This record gives sequence, structure tokens and C-alpha cells, in this order.
Amino acid sequence: MSLRVLLWKKEAVATLLLAGPLIVAQLLQVGMGFIDTVMAGRMGAAELAAVGLGSSLWALMLLGCLGAVMAIAPLVAHLNGAGKDAAIAGEFHQGLWVAILVGSVAVPITYAIAALLLVLGVDPEIAPLARDYLEVSAWGMPGLCLYLAPRYLNEGLSNTKPVMLIQFLLLPLNILGNYLFMYGNWGFPAMGAAGAALSTAIGLWLGAAMMFGYLRSSRRFQSLALFSRYHAPNPKEIWRILKLGLPIAVSIIMEVGMFSSVAVLMGTLGKVEMAAHQIAVNYAGLMFMLPLSISQAITIRVGHAAGAGDMQLAITRGRLGVVISGVIMALSATFLLVFPSQIVALYTQDADVTAMAISLLFAAALFQFSDGLQVSASGALRGLKDTAMPMLITVVVYWAVGFPVAWLVGIEWGVGPQGLWGGLVVGLTGAAILLNLRFYILSRRMMLVK
Repeated sequence: MSLRVLLWKKEAVATLLLAGPLIVAQLLQVGMGFIDTVMAGRMGAAELAAVGLGSSLWALMLLGCLGAVMAIAPLVAHLNGAGKDAAIAGEFHQGLWVAILVGSVAVPITYAIAALLLVLGVDPEIAPLARDYLEVSAWGMPGLCLYLAPRYLNEGLSNTKPVMLIQFLLLPLNILGNYLFMYGNWGFPAMGAAGAALSTAIGLWLGAAMMFGYLRSSRRFQSLALFSRYHAPNPKEIWRILKLGLPIAVSIIMEVGMFSSVAVLMGTLGKVEMAAHQIAVNYAGLMFMLPLSISQAITIRVGHAAGAGDMQLAITRGRLGVVISGVIMALSATFLLVFPSQIVALYTQDADVTAMAISLLFAAALFQFSDGLQVSASGALRGLKDTAMPMLITVVVYWAVGFPVAWLVGIEWGVGPQGLWGGLVVGLTGAAILLNLRFYILSRRMMLVK
């Protein structure tokens, strides 16, 4: 066996071991949305559609916050790789100030999105329920950001198990919260869709408390002196983090925003179409957690190698991660094509919704491979602190190409839900091609410089 093959095997194992807890954590986190959807489906099509629309739009803000704070991970990985652990506490504290800022801004923005639902032509049976969902869930945003800062500190240090364990604890609490607040059990009022949002918001604050409790109690962080010294807000450092994180946030928002906008368009077609869309996008999102977690592991591995000055190893790790994600999503697409009826049966028994959802799952299978390639390339680029160009790429492919195609084919040409999903396929495929091309060009440039 050649040295090159041995290196790839070693790096693949290391990447998957790092990604493993992240995959479990992401699946558990998305499992909350899955549970919300299933439990809402038991209440009727209107509640299912409202939770679907509300959670899609809330995800726009959630992932925007995630992207802005995510910069902590590559920054910490670079410091750790360079042997500058003494600087990590200061970096983390400035990241906390960023998290507080982002979480505070997210609340009024979420309220503004909720207010727009009533004027966007969404089905009047769905819009008020989705608005209530958004207004309640908005108050979980600060808790989310306070959870993300220590999470990305851990990830930057290649410590991914704590987030998995915390998500494992939060999942049954989310089920209990839905049981109490959605259905009105044990004397609580039946809040329906808003009850699902309340349960989620409480869980986000509990997650933040658990993560900080772990940082305080774990011996792993004692040498970093995270809590022995107070670092006041440093505008220059905060801007440096935001300069790296905001393009990540914009890139994520461009993709999720395309999906959310398509969800709004779907809502104008009726509650059956919206419910079917929610089933398909919920399951596709569940599978997306696999390459997303690998992408986060790629960022850490590439960032650590780049911080240590080994650019050849950083590039190898990035390329290998793209291959791993592509293989996994090819298998996921195959599963969608073989078992569509069984998947839909997990969500609903409504015949009309089932037929529509199955047709959309076939469209979802088409972009599974592209989705894996684009998110893994993004992770590799983040590890190299390259976030501005990926942001520009996503703006163009999702909003100058993907969404216009969805609107034109699905609405103007009257194709309907399948046409809307066709635009999603076009946008994700374009992103996969251009982001991987960017990583290839940047890799060659770095190798030539070396």
C-alpha cells in the first residue's frame, strides 16, 4: 500500500471520528424538528403546515446566528494548531460578545419576519399559526447564540463529544415540552404550533446552561483559564470575528433563504402542497446533517493543519472531506429513490399529502449529491479562512439562478410544487460546481506559493 493511500486512510478515519459525535448531535438537533413535525401532524394539516412554514423561516435566523458565531471554530483551531493556546481564552471571550450581539439582534428580526407573513399571500388558515410560532421561538435566539459560542470553542479544540451528549439530553425534554405545551396536558394550555416553539426555545436556553456548566467543571479547560480573567469587548477583535463569520452567515442564509422562500411560495398553493413540502424538506434536512457534520469536521481539520503551517496536509484533508461527503449523499439519494412511501408514512396517512410528498422526495434525491459536495467544499474553505468568495458564489447561484428558476417554473409556468423544487436542484448543483472549483483553484495557488 502506497504512502499516499495510507495517508488518505489515516485522514479519513480521523475525520470520521471527529465528525461522528457531530453527526449524532446534528441528527438529535434536527430530530427535534422531526418530532415537532410529527406531533403537529397528529393535530391536523393546518398545524403541520404552520409548523413547517414557521420552522423553515425560523431556521433562516437560526442558521444565520450559527454562521456568524461559527467563526470561533476555525479561529480556535488555527491558534491550537500553531501552539498558541494562551490566546484561546481571549478569542473565546470576544466570541461570546459576538454571540450576545447576534442573539440580541435576532429577536426583533424574527418578529419582523413573523409580521410579514400576513401580507405575503400565505393561506389565511396557516399564516396566524406560523406567526405565533415565530414570535415565541424568537426568544430562544439569545440562548442559541450563548450555546453556540462554547460549542464552537470545543469543536475548534477537536472536542466534539460534549455537544452530542447535551443534544442527547435535550431531545426527551423537547418531547416532554411538546406534550405539555402543544397538546395542553397536565394542566397546561393547548398552544398548538406555538407550543412547539416554546418547547424549542426553553431547550435552547437549557443547552446554553449545560454547555457553560461543562466548561466550568471539565479539567480539559483548566489550562486555558477561560474564567480566570475578564476580557472586555474589544471592537477591533469583535469586528475581526464578524468579518470572518458574517460571510459564513450570509452564505448559509442564501441557501436556507432560498428554501424558506420556496416554502412561502408553496404556502400560496394550499395547505396540502405546503404539508407535502414540509415532509420532503424535513427529511432532506435530516439527511443533510451528515455532510454538514463532516463539513464542520473538515473545517477543524483543515484549520488545525493550516495553523500549524502544513498547507499540503490542509489541502489533502479538504479534498478528502469532499469525497467522503459525496459518497455519503449518493447513498442517501439511493435510499430516497428506493423507499419513498415508507418515509412519507412516518409523517402522515393523508392520501393527498402522501402522493404529493412522494413526488417531491424524488426531486430531493436529485440534489442530495450536489448538497453534499457544496457544503463540504464550504467547510474546507472556512478552514482556510476563505469566506468572502464563497459568500458571493452563494448569492449568485441561489438568488440569481436557483430561486428565479423555482418561481418561473413553479408559479409562472404553473408546474406547481415540482417546478419549485426544480429551482432548488438547479441552485444547489450550481453551488456544488462553483465552490469545489474555488477550492481547487485556491488549493493550486497555495501549493504554488509553498
